[in-house]
Amino acid sequence: MRRYFVGLTALIAAGLAAGPADAGWPCFPLPVAPVGFEYKTVTRYRTEYRTEYKEVERTVLRPVTETVWKEVQETVTVPHWREETRQKTVMVPVTKTVTKVREVPRTEWVLEKREKTVLVPQTQVVEKQSKVLVPGVREEVRERVALVPSVKLEQRERPVTVVRQVAETHRQQVVAAARALVPVCDPCTGLATLVCQTVPRVQEVNVTTLRPVAEQRLEKVTVAVPSVRQEKQAVKVQVPTVREELRIEKVPVQTVRPVKQTYTASVPVTRTEVRTEQVPVQEMQPQVVSYKVQVREERQEVRTRKVPVTVTRQVAEVVRERVPCTVPVQVAYPVKVCVPVPCPCP
Repeated sequence: MRRYFVGLTALIAAGLAAGPADAGWPCFPLPVAPVGFEYKTVTRYRTEYRTEYKEVERTVLRPVTETVWKEVQETVTVPHWREETRQKTVMVPVTKTVTKVREVPRTEWVLEKREKTVLVPQTQVVEKQSKVLVPGVREEVRERVALVPSVKLEQRERPVTVVRQVAETHRQQVVAAARALVPVCDPCTGLATLVCQTVPRVQEVNVTTLRPVAEQRLEKVTVAVPSVRQEKQAVKVQVPTVREELRIEKVPVQTVRPVKQTYTASVPVTRTEVRTEQVPVQEMQPQVVSYKVQVREERQEVRTRKVPVTVTRQVAEVVRERVPCTVPVQVAYPVKVCVPVPCPCP
């Protein structure tokens, strides 16, 4: 349909172009050739912008830190000690002698005769009856069953392996010497002659060898088998017994009887006695005492000291950097275009 409209437009344009020619003089209309259209791939170019990097030298100020020693004056408070005499009131103990009268209890020891009752031990012999168990031994005949060892003979069979030699004959290859005619060339005449020489020859010989053959057979053996039989035996056994006996024995019995005794005792007697004594009495009296005290004072001094100070200065440095920049680039791309093509005449 599109090709149809394009052809119609071309015919109209051709008719308009022929119009001014008819205005001058009459002529026959020119024949219009048929036109066709086809698609062709055309390469076109478009501009694209790409970012590229290029190296640029720049001068950069870089801060450099340095440490410098500077003298600084500062005011310092310095402690100072001075000696100062002060006075204080102190309570001092003073001892003085005072006459005092007091009653003192005095103890005296007086001898007195007294009586006391004392328990005196005494021993008496008394007869005493007691039952005593007396141990004894009696013999008894007892029977016991004992196991007596015995041996009996038995006929048993056991397998025995016997090795016997069996003769075998086989053929074996042996190297032996044999006489044979050998052609030899005479060095003088150059003629070949036959000479009899000893030549090794392999021949088969019958060889007899002994091969051991193992045979198993049963043989009878008499074996002594140990066994145990029971037998009754009479044994005399000592059996312990106990019997009671009544015995009379004399036993010492200890008793106590009261006895009165007279003794002399020292009795303390207390009486009051008036005494006059000189007693030391301690009193506290105030007294003024002088003493020295270290008093601290502070005074200000101006001192100079060196202090490390950090100083920053700017240093010019050339630096190479990669700077992005936009560059136009022509990029080819294919495009399909409708192109008019004249049709071939019939």
